[in-house]
Amino acid sequence: MKKRVFALAVLLLFALLASPAFAAPKYVVGVVIPYEIGWFTAFHNGFQLAADRHNVKLVFQYNNYKADDELKAVQNLITMGVDAINVTSVSPAAAEYSCRLANEARIPIQITESGIAEGKGKPFADVDFNWFEIYRTVARGLRKDLKGDLSVVWVQGFAGTPPVMQGIEGFKDEINKIKGIKLATDVQYGNYATEVTLPLMKSIIQSGVKFNVAIGACQEITEGIIQAIKEERVDRKSVTIVTVNGGPMDVENFKDGDLDFALSLSPGLHGMICASNIIAYLDKKPYQTKSYSPIVWTSRKDWQQKLIPWGMDPSWFPVVDEFVKTGKYKPELKGK
Repeated sequence: MKKRVFALAVLLLFALLASPAFAAPKYVVGVVIPYEIGWFTAFHNGFQLAADRHNVKLVFQYNNYKADDELKAVQNLITMGVDAINVTSVSPAAAEYSCRLANEARIPIQITESGIAEGKGKPFADVDFNWFEIYRTVARGLRKDLKGDLSVVWVQGFAGTPPVMQGIEGFKDEINKIKGIKLATDVQYGNYATEVTLPLMKSIIQSGVKFNVAIGACQEITEGIIQAIKEERVDRKSVTIVTVNGGPMDVENFKDGDLDFALSLSPGLHGMICASNIIAYLDKKPYQTKSYSPIVWTSRKDWQQKLIPWGMDPSWFPVVDEFVKTGKYKPELKGK
């Protein structure tokens, strides 16, 4: 009897070990991001969701927007012998160097949200947001939806980073073509933080700068703008508030009537796309070599229908699969 029980226990153990929960991962992918706050938490979650679908193990490393930290992170992943690397780089130059290291180690590498400088280092894919077009879209959306002359206060993220530099170039280029839009001050920098933006924005208001549009480069910056306008008792009807995110904080501000427009872009969906693109490459299936993740201009009137949420779930897999195959965003494919 004891022998039968023991044999049954052994069979059950082998069955468990053979189940998907205990199976060896299909691939091990290293992911380098700046940190895990706000945007990059949603990116991580989306990346993880797609990886789990395919039994892919992820190893996360962090560069803290510092080139030396990125170098260490990439070297760590190379030493581990991962099957592929995804890097959200500090700068185009750092991205090229990270690619060079991965190329020398014969590990495929994909870059996201950083662009890449000319050089020997080459990624197999560059999956990004078109930051030039994002801010051109903001300028065009404002001109289409608002009447009269527009004087804009614009608070950006970290000075010198690729999305910021590209966004500034795109916006300035577009407002030079459009009548009636100007910057009220030089571009300001809020470092993607409410606590930095709030005093900065209050100082601008107290200085007497005349503006009727305020743009925040992320939900945290936009929150700082909103708080400053309230604390300085600026007539809310005199200022149109715009965010470039559409994150959870922006959703609450839409609900509260504190936000007028959002350029919606989802780091959660972006993370799913990036992970799925790497897996498609490793599986030798169709993938994107150069693509821009989806963006949508939304307003207080239509955000509930059009905004791309940050929190993803498996119902988005058909949308992601289509994007990886064709580069086209088809939200109508989303499952129930």
